[in-house]
Amino acid sequence: MKKLLIINQNSPVVSPLNALLKQRSDISVEVYSGNLESANDYAQALPDTNLLFIAVGPNDADLYVEALFEAVDEVQPPISDIVMLSYAGVDDELNESVTYAGVKDPQEFIKQQRYAIKIVDESEIAYSIIRMGQLKDQQASDYELFNEGTPMPAKTVSPKAVAKLAYEMLIEQKLMNHSIGIIDQTPMGE
Repeated sequence: MKKLLIINQNSPVVSPLNALLKQRSDISVEVYSGNLESANDYAQALPDTNLLFIAVGPNDADLYVEALFEAVDEVQPPISDIVMLSYAGVDDELNESVTYAGVKDPQEFIKQQRYAIKIVDESEIAYSIIRMGQLKDQQASDYELFNEGTPMPAKTVSPKAVAKLAYEMLIEQKLMNHSIGIIDQTPMGE
């Protein structure tokens, strides 16, 4: 059985992801409940972790991920794959400006997101980044994907669609080692 540790800071993506994971008897899911800035707290949760799902931010993601990977370096858990949520725009891929909910300083926010991603990259553990469009609570589960370096529209995406992609990456090993932009699929005729 594989252990999946979810690092969550109130992300609406975690609930639909958990619903998908409950169908799996070969995955043990643990949701981290410690201090997001405490390497010691992370170290308590990390032993035997095989899969890591990171859903922190929008603000201070760099601080949380830095503390997490300080603990990863110390504990050396058998992590094979990481999926981290980030935001469309961190790679300058949006074709228009966007406002990030809860973010007062967009430039600092982008720097924090990029640094958090760099920390994950430098861990040398297989990982994927999901660059989400603006989250909008709807039931859509079909999505459109954009590879890193490809321009994408500033549109919305449902937490359910992001959870479906995260599940496919973590459990089905699809699109691993990619940075993928995601928005809801536009219905035919629009």
